[in-house]
Amino acid sequence: MELKEYLAILLRRWYFVVVVPLLVLAGVIYQASQTTTTYTATLRMAVARTPDAPAPEEDFFRYDQYYAYLASEYLIDDLVEVVRGNVFAADVSRMLMASEGIEVSPGEIQGSLASERINRILTIRITSGDPNRAVAIAQAAASTLEEKAGSYFNFPNASDIVSVTPVQVPEHAAANSQRQQLILVLQVVIGLFAGVLIAFLVDYLDDTLRSPETVSAALDLPVIGTIPEGKGGR
Repeated sequence: MELKEYLAILLRRWYFVVVVPLLVLAGVIYQASQTTTTYTATLRMAVARTPDAPAPEEDFFRYDQYYAYLASEYLIDDLVEVVRGNVFAADVSRMLMASEGIEVSPGEIQGSLASERINRILTIRITSGDPNRAVAIAQAAASTLEEKAGSYFNFPNASDIVSVTPVQVPEHAAANSQRQQLILVLQVVIGLFAGVLIAFLVDYLDDTLRSPETVSAALDLPVIGTIPEGKGGR
């Protein structure tokens, strides 16, 4: 089938190509009107295990830095899960009330929080419908980790063993509208593709003979001649 035949099908079934994307666009507009913009504040903390101090009588090298690095790797793996738990959320809630006078339930904090790690950097993302609320929770999470990170592992003298320092403390939250807009655009593109696909499918299922070639193929007979269309379609 030549390209002009595909174009002829699209012209013949133009209403599918137009109506289906318009219906999808209407749904997208309604969806956008019902969607609430969310904001994400990103917090990054560096986590390290402090090497043990050598005993006075020791005079040999113990690879302290190497083992401290390995311990830090295991420590941050555990800490990623700790910050997702309800105990950490409750501590952040108390920190918010004590420092900012903001009341946020532990359940809301836990539901808005996502954590991950890259090497020894712990990344925490707080998502909320209020950008100021997201920033406040992230800053309270930073303070909580600095003060209590070691206590979650029951280390004696936790502050001397675990070092958690802020790398990035957010001062503002970024809107998540770009991702939402991308999804809406993709829906419109998919609607246009669906309209074209339906047009070709309907035309394929239509057994109307529209050209000498289709008549010859259907009847298995040669075409001797054709009568051209007159003016006005007569």
